[in-house]
Amino acid sequence: MFNFKAYFWDNDVYINEKFKYSSNEILIAYLNDRRVKYILDSDFVGKLKSFKLSLTISPYMDHYIFSRYNDNVYAAMSVLEDIDRIIFSLPPFDRTLGYSVIKLDDILNGYDRFFEDGLDSMDYALGRVDEDFTNEYGYGEKDDIGNYFLRLNRFDLRPLKKDDLADEDVADDLRELNSSIDSFFDIYIDFLTAYLQVHQTYKPFICDWLNRNEAFPTSDETARYFTEYNRSKGLNFERIKCRMQSFGYKSILDESGNSILCEEIKFTDLGSFLYYDFFRGIAQNYLPNRCKNCGKYFLIRGGWYYTYCDNLLADELDKTCRDIGSKHRYAEKCKNDPIWQTYNRAYKAHYARYMKKKMTVAEFEKWSRFASDIRDKALAGDISFEQYYVEIRK
Repeated sequence: MFNFKAYFWDNDVYINEKFKYSSNEILIAYLNDRRVKYILDSDFVGKLKSFKLSLTISPYMDHYIFSRYNDNVYAAMSVLEDIDRIIFSLPPFDRTLGYSVIKLDDILNGYDRFFEDGLDSMDYALGRVDEDFTNEYGYGEKDDIGNYFLRLNRFDLRPLKKDDLADEDVADDLRELNSSIDSFFDIYIDFLTAYLQVHQTYKPFICDWLNRNEAFPTSDETARYFTEYNRSKGLNFERIKCRMQSFGYKSILDESGNSILCEEIKFTDLGSFLYYDFFRGIAQNYLPNRCKNCGKYFLIRGGWYYTYCDNLLADELDKTCRDIGSKHRYAEKCKNDPIWQTYNRAYKAHYARYMKKKMTVAEFEKWSRFASDIRDKALAGDISFEQYYVEIRK
C-alpha cells in the first residue's frame, strides 16, 4: 500500500520517477516533525498489534472478542485515521498517496461471507439490492461490472465452527482474510517503526557523532563512528533491516528533460528507503545537521559545512539563522582565541583610520587582504604569535 519506487542519480532521488528530492531531504522532514511524543504517548504500535490479534478470525475466538468484533473494527479505524493524518503530511507520501489508500473496511468487505448482512437468499435474485437499498449492516453499491452488492459498514461476525473449515473455499478465504489483516496492520507498524527510528537512532548519531567536529567527517571517521555507535547504543543501526523488493537501472527524464541513468529500487517500507538514502547521502557530504540557533534540522548539500540553517528569523524577516550565527561564531572566536582577538582589534583600529580619512579605500582594502592572509598563517602555525602580533598592528 505504501510501496514506491526511488530513482537515484548523483545527489538526487526521484520518487515514482517524478517527485524530486535531494539525498536525505526526506529524512530532514521526519527529523523536524514534532509528533514523536504524541506517537509514543498514544502507544500506536502497541494498539495496532492488539487490533491485529483481536481482528484475526478463528473458530476458537474468545466469545467477548467475537461479540465486540464490530466495535474493535471501528476502534482500529479511528486509530488508523490518526496515523493516516501523519503519513499524508510527510514525504514522499504527501505527494504519492493523494489520500487514496486501502481502508480496513475495504479489506473486510472483500470477505463478506464471514459477516452478517441481514439479507435472505431472494434479495439479490429479486433485485432488491440497488443504489437505494440500505439496512442496518450496509448499503447498496455497484461493482465494476455493473452488479449491485451490499457494502457493509457493520461487521458482526457470523458464528464460525471448526467443521466449517472442512469446506476448502471457506478455509482458503479465511486464511486470505487473516493474512490480509495481518499484512495491513504490519504496513502501519512498519511506518511507525521507521518514524521512531528517525528520532531514536538517526537523530543521536547525526548530532553526537557525524557532526561532532563541526566539519564533514572523512570516510574513515564515518566508518569508525558507525562501528562505535552500534557498539554503544541499544537502538542502533544493526536493528534496521533494509529490504528492497527489486533493484535495477532505468533511464528517466530529469527536470530539464534530459535522460539520466538511475538506480531503480522498489521499496515496500519507509524505513528501508531512509536507511539506503541516508548512508548514500552522507558518503557524498549531503549531511543532516541541527541548527545551533533555531534547533531545526537542515541539509548541508556538500560544499561548505554549516552549523546554522538558512531559515528566516521569526522577528527579523530579512535575516537568517546563518546570518546571526556567523556573527556569534566570530564573536566567540574573538573572545576565546588570541589570534582572532588580535585580528579583531587591529581591524577595528584600521577601520577607524579609514573612517577618519587617514586611509584611502584602496589602502584599507590592501590592508584587509594582508591581515586575513597573515591571520590564516598564524592559525596554521606558519608564523609565531609574536611575529603575527607585531605585523598585523602596523
